[in-house]
Amino acid sequence: MSVAIVRAVLHEAFKGRRADRIPETELVMNASQTVADYSSCGDQDGALYGPYLYNALQVSARLKEGDKAIDLGCGSGRLLNIIAQWNPAVEFIGVDLAPAMLDAARQQASKLGLGNVTYRSGDFSTLDDFETSSADAVISSMALHHLPDRSALTRCFSAIGRVLRADGTLYLMDFGRLRSMEAIEVFVSLVARTESTALSEDYRASLKAAFLPTDFADEVVKLDRVGIELHRTIIAPLVIVVSTPLPSTPLRPSVVTAYRRAVQTLSRSRQSELNQLRLFLKLGGLAAPL
Repeated sequence: MSVAIVRAVLHEAFKGRRADRIPETELVMNASQTVADYSSCGDQDGALYGPYLYNALQVSARLKEGDKAIDLGCGSGRLLNIIAQWNPAVEFIGVDLAPAMLDAARQQASKLGLGNVTYRSGDFSTLDDFETSSADAVISSMALHHLPDRSALTRCFSAIGRVLRADGTLYLMDFGRLRSMEAIEVFVSLVARTESTALSEDYRASLKAAFLPTDFADEVVKLDRVGIELHRTIIAPLVIVVSTPLPSTPLRPSVVTAYRRAVQTLSRSRQSELNQLRLFLKLGGLAAPL
């Protein structure tokens, strides 16, 4: 464990109350440069590509042929297009408020020849365009912290409860709020060693805008659904996952092959980051399906 991580642990252990939430100033990421920077992070061996592969594996393990899945805050579609590639017999709908992000998502989906994914403009905190019990799965990756306030998080979970079928699949990943600004700066400094200034600043803003682990726990209780689990990375709640359990059915061989091939394209440092994410979430109770 690095000295920096030890510093973060000490800040988390001895800080009293958690730092106040600071909402992001750019709630809708629509500027052309923002879209370009964000999209490049999800390209092969980008900063987000490893976490995308992890989430794609977790989501794919929970889907079955014929499902209809909604992605909340899909952004430029880099993650959803991976999942759609791996699951051609599933219908996917990405929802986002940023037209430029949606355009980028559609362009990549078209380039990849994907016919099972569509992208819609919409408020994922209300999902007004979706009927009750119309989705077999609801997924999201690092989008919930973009919500403006705590009441919006409640609205979002209420919308999820409305559109998701009783036996539906749920997989939500987001940041959790740390106890101190000092701990936030420790993790930002680690990112800043290898990533651009723009990405480091966005990471800092995201950590400051994250919701509390107890906020997610409260919303899980309100969902009132059997089996919904909440997991967090050990040491600090840097990453939080709210999900239905992994099914007992094995992963489809095509998904296993696609995942392993994608991981092999990662640089050694990116593979190390992916393995660390897998380990910290596993120690927090969330097993990887492979």
